[in-house]
Amino acid sequence: MLLVLLVLLPFVVLCFYSHPGADDYSDAVQRRELGFWVVQRDLYLHFTGRLFTSVILTEASPLVRGLLDVYWLVPLLTLNLVLGSLYTLLTVLVGVVWTRPVRLLAAAIVLALWLLQNPSVAESVYWFNGLAVYTVPTAVLIFWLAALVRYWQADCSRARAGWLGLGLLLGTAVLWSNEIIALPLLAAVGGLWGWEWWRGGPRRASLALAVGWYGLALAVSLLAPGNMARANIIAVPVSWSWVIGGSLASSAYLLLNWASSGVLLFGTALALPALARVVAAAPQPLRRLATLRPSQLLVAAGGLLALLPLAALPNYWATGGLMPPRARASMYLLFLLGWFAAVLAGLLVARAATWWPVLVAYPGRWPLGAAALLWAGMLLNLVTDHNQRVAHRDLGRASNSAVLAYRDWLSGSAARYDASLRARYRLMRTAYPARWLQVAPLSRTARPVSLLYYDITTDSAFTFNRDYARYFHQKAVWTGPGGQGHPPKFYQPTPD
Repeated sequence: MLLVLLVLLPFVVLCFYSHPGADDYSDAVQRRELGFWVVQRDLYLHFTGRLFTSVILTEASPLVRGLLDVYWLVPLLTLNLVLGSLYTLLTVLVGVVWTRPVRLLAAAIVLALWLLQNPSVAESVYWFNGLAVYTVPTAVLIFWLAALVRYWQADCSRARAGWLGLGLLLGTAVLWSNEIIALPLLAAVGGLWGWEWWRGGPRRASLALAVGWYGLALAVSLLAPGNMARANIIAVPVSWSWVIGGSLASSAYLLLNWASSGVLLFGTALALPALARVVAAAPQPLRRLATLRPSQLLVAAGGLLALLPLAALPNYWATGGLMPPRARASMYLLFLLGWFAAVLAGLLVARAATWWPVLVAYPGRWPLGAAALLWAGMLLNLVTDHNQRVAHRDLGRASNSAVLAYRDWLSGSAARYDASLRARYRLMRTAYPARWLQVAPLSRTARPVSLLYYDITTDSAFTFNRDYARYFHQKAVWTGPGGQGHPPKFYQPTPD
């Protein structure tokens, strides 16, 4: 419990130093100047078919309401939303086995694991555009998984209809969020329908309805004129061989990087006795899995693995490269769920092994000597492994964003970043309207990698700068010498 709190602490503290950036001001200005319906229409026709996230970007942003000074609530609520989604899923899966405090602790552990190896918390937790397009929809997807489990467990037709309706609603929100999680969701539901059809299950008709509905919803999003317009702007010629080969290769690389995390491996080993007792108690979802043969479980695991290249495919098609860090963060959270599902499935198969009675005999934890060795390995990985990028030199190594978060907090970098931007806000607000303003750039010691996605630039004509100035009712704004230049076309932040 203490270790989990220590991991989560810096990310919670950094919420109070966080600020919006880049496109956040653009969305707020458009919403303020055009109104809800006009901006939604323009986004769909000229920029994106992501209907659900378009609404979040223009309606849930505190900037739209003039609440810039309480922006810290956004990342704080996002962390709680992810935690709540994980807790809900655990409740429907193992609620009859684990008590409420145990489920809450387990959800916090998964959240901590996600933050530890998150490729960019700046993009996925503290930047409004990143969390609205990727992190929040991923939390909705986890709620959808919980609704799917409830639907599968329901005994009466009325309950099944209710859970199916909720699943259709949540699934549509996911499909209208981003393609990286939309395509795997549709493929997963299609796979479930195929399984039910093959075995003659009672849910064939309902799942066929879901596949048809989700397919239509995804078509509405993918075929939006705005997607075509944005593709023409990006205009990166990519061959299909590169799209498919790159998606497969990058997925294998990501899996190697994720699965080789020492923290995850030692943490899983520490949790094995507790997970074994869950399997021994056999809650209803696991009883259904227990009816499957090992070969069928392997097929299901292969299907889950195939979803990752499918998630990588849209970005390779659009840009010819790996999905951005904020998208990889979403996929890593889903990987963690799949990882522990695979561990439970493995324990189900292992019930026939001779060592199984020994494992379940432990009271949810290892003997002192074994536990000490595992904890030593866990702590060693926590304090020594803190790279952030998926690069060649990082092959087989995980990231530890908590070390970076503590560094940004305790070094004062986050506080200097917060103070610099608040001083800039005061200048922009108190200056006479419609002026040309040069503002101080963020100093090198006020650019925390955990918080800063991108600042305004030295070019007053750049898009970020123009919308930043319009938000504060100024004519133009730019940073002085030492400020940031234009971001690369496909920007991915790197550590200092």
